[in-house]
Formats: sequence, structure tokens, C-alpha cells
Amino acid sequence: MKQLLCAALLFVSLSWAQQSQPPAIEQTLQQAQAALEAGRLNEAVQGFEAVIARDFTNYSAHFGLGLALYRLGDLRGAAFEFTQLTVLDPNRFEGWFNLGVVRDRQGQAAEAAEAFGKAIEVGEKAGLGLNELKPAYIGQVKALRTQGQHEAAATAARKALEKASGDLELTSLLADSLVKANKPLEALPVLYQILAKDPANTQAVSQIADIYMAQGLPLRALREIDRGLEAAKDNAVRAQLLLKKSTLQQGREQQATLQEAVRLDPKLWAAHYNLGVARLRDGNARGALESFQNAYAQNPDEPRVLLGLATTHDRLGQAAEAARFAEMAAKASQGTDRLEALFLQGKSAYTLRRYSEAAELLSQVTQQKADNAEAWFFLGVAQFNLKDYAAAAESLEKAQALAPSAATAANLGAALYSAGRYSDAERVLSQAVTLDGRNAVAWYNLGLTLRSLGRVAEARRAWQRSADLGYAPARDLLR
Repeated sequence: MKQLLCAALLFVSLSWAQQSQPPAIEQTLQQAQAALEAGRLNEAVQGFEAVIARDFTNYSAHFGLGLALYRLGDLRGAAFEFTQLTVLDPNRFEGWFNLGVVRDRQGQAAEAAEAFGKAIEVGEKAGLGLNELKPAYIGQVKALRTQGQHEAAATAARKALEKASGDLELTSLLADSLVKANKPLEALPVLYQILAKDPANTQAVSQIADIYMAQGLPLRALREIDRGLEAAKDNAVRAQLLLKKSTLQQGREQQATLQEAVRLDPKLWAAHYNLGVARLRDGNARGALESFQNAYAQNPDEPRVLLGLATTHDRLGQAAEAARFAEMAAKASQGTDRLEALFLQGKSAYTLRRYSEAAELLSQVTQQKADNAEAWFFLGVAQFNLKDYAAAAESLEKAQALAPSAATAANLGAALYSAGRYSDAERVLSQAVTLDGRNAVAWYNLGLTLRSLGRVAEARRAWQRSADLGYAPARDLLR
């Protein structure tokens, strides 16, 4: 948009020389214009303001001041000046167009769409050519899309194409607006118009494939992608199409496609990332790490890549690296991804024996996602190591209720014993050794619990089982 604004300067500057000005004002105006063209923006601002102070209705001075302020980053000041242009002469294109440019930069999409629409209206009445009007057409469509008004954007794009028949950029905007307006079957013929001119257009091919997939025609979708691949000459384009193709595949076939994509374009981070996900799903953590590292080298700020690295380091038992990337991912992510990052950060903190940190992080996870059994488990064992046995028992009870296991039962029993709840501990530890008779620590803790209940003979039998399994503390108690 900034280049379009500068182009408008050339358009209007032709009229400046035609305006009759008093000699002093004309000289100041010319000096300000020269300063603007030379990039001496503050000097230009002073000059244009001096002209306006003597002649507030001077259209050229407001225009030049608007451009200078825009280039200085003063968007509010630029918007004010271009608004003055629309007041001084509402039938001139450049005031409305440049106001639209500034409103767009300000993030005021509704106001930008309105200004571009007015620019189109007055520009068409004035008989402006396509080269002058096209930026306004595109600006209006994009501003409507920014507001989520995709049907209105499609209508605006169709109207623009009546004046700019066959224009590829406007046709692409029309097709994409129809797709986003949930009108895929209306978009389909428009997308094929794009392919007729650009057979390897990655966005068009991808959207056509998505439409066929939604219609339950996966083989048709794959054939369309293959046609795009046949037409594509550029390796980067082929890599993008292969990346899309991989989303319709599974297993080794998917991985082979992604490997070819990264071979053709090693900078395509999304292909590296997807290959990492596929390898991790396949149990190949080492291969996944390599892929995620390659993705990170290309896009170190992408939250999904950070989370992928944290997950893979966790799978490999590399707690320090898992914690580092999980912390980065948590700061950059939102929603479920953020919770997963916090969980990995908390789990890693526990592994690194930073129990207070682990408990704090995992509490955040369980508060927002109460059905995460793993988070409850690691929160419980962290609390146990902090000697908060009552809290540990509560957390581990929730973990066991969500995902029963021998390991969770064994830890829950230990927490119950340490909290003085001997009858509950005996019940849970008996369940633990029934589920896993080779858990020496569970047998040992069961013995301690039975002794606390006054059942010494049974306690010694439990310790004997623990000692037979090689647990030294149990042997000491049998002496």
C-alpha cells in the first residue's frame, strides 16, 4: 500500500503546476515539494504547513503534507490531511484513495473499505483508466475481507472484474472470497479460470483439492495436485504443491512426499515441520528431531515448531532441552497448544527436580484442563516431593480416576500412607501390586502401611516380596 500512495503523488503532482498561486505561496509550495521528493520530510512538513496557514483551501499543500506525514509514520496526521482533501474536493479520486490507504494502515478496515469505495465511485465517473483504479478495487476487496465480510468482498471483486476482465489478482481475490464465504461450488469455476492462465498456481490448486475432498472425491483432489506438479517448473512451487499433496496421504507415502518437498525447497519450514510430526507419530523421535530442527532454522518464532521440539526432546528423555523449548512455546502459543507447552514445561521441571516450579506450572494446566490425567499425575508426584502429602493424594486420586494404572496406584498409595490414611493406602497399594506384581517399591510401601495398621506378619511378607525383587530397603527391615 505504501507504494500505491507514492504512485498517487506522481498522479497529483501533474496538477500542482497547473494551479495558479500567489508568487510567495507558489515558491513555498515548490520548495516543500522539492523537500518531499528529496526525502527531507520534516522540512517538507514545515513548508506545507506554512502554505496551509496562509491558504487553508490549498489542495496541493494538504496533499503534500499528508504524504510527508505518512512517510514519517504519523498516520493520524496523514488521515486528517487526506480527509481535508475529500472535503475540499469530494469528486477527486486521490483524496479518497489515499485516505483508504491510511485507514488500512491504521487497522480501520471498515473506514478503509468505505474510502476505497468512494474512490472507485468518483474515479469511474471521472473516466480514470484501469491502472489508476485497480489499486482501489483491490484495496476495497481486501478491506472487506479483513472485516470478515467475504460475501461483500466477492461482490466487490465481481464488480471490479467487469472493468478489469481477466485480471489474475482480482480473480484470485474473488475465488478466495467465495471459498471463505463457504461457497466452494461457486468458487470452483473461478479457480479453474485461474488455472487456465497459471496451471501451477499453488493457492488455486490447493483450494480445488480442498473442494474435491469436501465432496468426498479424494482421488480427484490428488489428480488435480498432480496436474499442478506437471505444470510447475519452479522447485519452490513444486515443493508447495507436494506439501499440499502430503496432507492427503498417510504413513510412508506421506513421509516420502514430504522428503521430496524439503529436497526441492530446503527453506520450506512447513514441510520440515510436517515431516517431523509424521516421524514422531511413527515413533521415530530421532528423525523427528532432525526435521523440527530444520524447521526451527527456517522459522524460529513459529509456536508449533517450538512445541514440536519440546515434545521430541521429552520423548528422548532430554528434560533440559524439553523445558527450554516448552517455555518458549508457552510464551508464543495460545489455547490447547499453550496448555500442552505448559504441561511439558512442568513435566520437565519435575524431571529436573525443580518441584516447586513443576507444581506451579502443572496446577495451571489442571485448572484449565481438568481431564488431563498426566498433568494430575506429575502434579501429584511433584507435591509428594514437596512433602505436601494431602495435596499429592488428591491430585493422584484424580489421575487414577481419569486413567487407572499400576504406577499411578503405587504413587497414590505412597501419598496416602505419608498422609496417615493407612486404610486407604492399604486398599490402593494392594490394587497396585495386583496390577503389577513386580513393583518392588509398591510392595515395600504396602509393608509399611500394614505395619502401621498393626498387621506385622503381613507386613513382613510384603517386604519379603520386595526384597526378592531386589529392593535393598526391604531387606534391611527384614533383619
